[in-house]
Amino acid sequence: MRLTKVLKKRLKSIFEKLAYKHFYKDFREDLILENIDGVKIQTTFDTLNEIENCIKLNQRGAYLRFGDGDVYLLNKKHDSYQNANESLAKEMLEAFQINDTCVFKSLAIHSDKFGYEEGMFDGNHKNTQELSISLLKSTYMFFIGQKIYSPVALHFTATQNPIRANSFLKLLKSKTKLFIGNKELDESVIKILFGSCIHVKTPPKDAYSDIESIYTESKSEIEQFNSFAVVVVAMGCSGRALMKRLFLSNNFNIFLFDFGSLIDGFNDVNSRTWLKVNTIDYKRLTEDLI
Repeated sequence: MRLTKVLKKRLKSIFEKLAYKHFYKDFREDLILENIDGVKIQTTFDTLNEIENCIKLNQRGAYLRFGDGDVYLLNKKHDSYQNANESLAKEMLEAFQINDTCVFKSLAIHSDKFGYEEGMFDGNHKNTQELSISLLKSTYMFFIGQKIYSPVALHFTATQNPIRANSFLKLLKSKTKLFIGNKELDESVIKILFGSCIHVKTPPKDAYSDIESIYTESKSEIEQFNSFAVVVVAMGCSGRALMKRLFLSNNFNIFLFDFGSLIDGFNDVNSRTWLKVNTIDYKRLTEDLI
């Protein structure tokens, strides 16, 4: 009996995962390098559309934005906003391992090798080939047989197509019941973006040090929901650990959306290079949101 293409692809994926896990390190690296040549990151357009469709349909899921900081912490190395430790490394591993229908795992590999879009450049969402290969080599096993989504879907759209970004923000606001993020953010901005939602406040740095209380408070608030809701998270790399807990440890009917550094821009804090090199029309982005 001839194997179907779908079955062949599935068997290949299973084999690669087993090979990556059990074979010697040198062989694993050879296997990775052989397979990443054909990898292409999903466009920001497709990423945002797929996320939007899941939210519109009230489907349980998550958008996880993995970058170099997450990979550092996975390997027990410090990030600029979060110190590394054994517990966080374990939780970061578990976050990378999540796999479900409406889970969108992204990785910061927009580059010449894996794909980038017109308007991206060094300092504006495009990474070097060396960094992109390094990030993918470190996390390849978590993406075998899966799409790699863009971690800057909303960020890039906000600069290139604010009308489209505004449309997505309207949907997000209409569904959001809980915001988990920096306690120093302007509450009036949070209200504009997410409505009269609950705000679980987190430290601006080293948020993982308070992960237990943040998780307990967030879980308690979500348990009060009587219908589907979006939970927006903006607490740096430690946010991925929190999202993992909320998604895996419970069966909450929620979509976890990792908002990222665009929230800083709305608060007049240019915390990242991309916020400094772009002229962002925040008024257009928030039109009819107020």
